[in-house]
Amino acid sequence: MDGKKALYYAAIAIAILIGVSIVVSVVSALLSLAWAIVSGIVSLAVLAGIVYVAYKAGSWLLRDDDDAASLDSIGSSSTSADAGASRQDRLRQQYVEGQISEAEFEQRIAEELETEELDDIDRELERER
Repeated sequence: MDGKKALYYAAIAIAILIGVSIVVSVVSALLSLAWAIVSGIVSLAVLAGIVYVAYKAGSWLLRDDDDAASLDSIGSSSTSADAGASRQDRLRQQYVEGQISEAEFEQRIAEELETEELDDIDRELERER
């Protein structure tokens, strides 16, 4: 093998090594970018979860006595029976404070009880289906 062929093969080998180096660098940069995006999304999701928990804990700790009476525990959902009870409590409070008369109080309570009975009947019919 003469010197010209050796230089030719050396130049080709160096060009291949440079090409492989460029490809590896580009792939590495793309993987780093993808990793940065994924870790950023995960970090934001964790931060959002922490903020949500802090908000719920703060609202639970700072809620009114009226709210405390209507909730059995943290995160409990109010059913129509709970809503009816709280509406009755509000009516009682309005009556005690003198905002509504006795006749109006009795009429509204009667309407509320009728509504509750209809809701119970509707739920029973729905269960039977």
